[in-house]
Amino acid sequence: MTKSSERQNTEPAAKSFENAFSELEEVVRKLETGGFSLDESTGLFESGMKLASKCNEILTSSELKITRLQKNFAEQMNLVPNDEDLDQEDS
Repeated sequence: MTKSSERQNTEPAAKSFENAFSELEEVVRKLETGGFSLDESTGLFESGMKLASKCNEILTSSELKITRLQKNFAEQMNLVPNDEDLDQEDS
C-alpha cells in the first residue's frame, strides 16, 4: 500500500463531525449558488453525499456509545442495593 492510499484511508476517519458538517454546508451552498457545469455539479454532489454519509456514520457511532454507556450505568445502578432492598433483606 502506498503512502497516498494510506492517507486516503485514514484521513476521512480522522475527520470530526464538525469539520465534515461544515464542509457539507459549503458544498450545499455552492450547489445552491449554481453556475457550475454538469460535471462540476455532479462532483460536488458526490462529495456532499460522501460527507453526509460520514456525518451519519459519526452520529450513529456516537449514538451507539451513548446507548452502551446508559446501559452500563443502568446495570451498575441495579447492582447497588437501594434502601428498600436493604429493608426487604432484613425482614
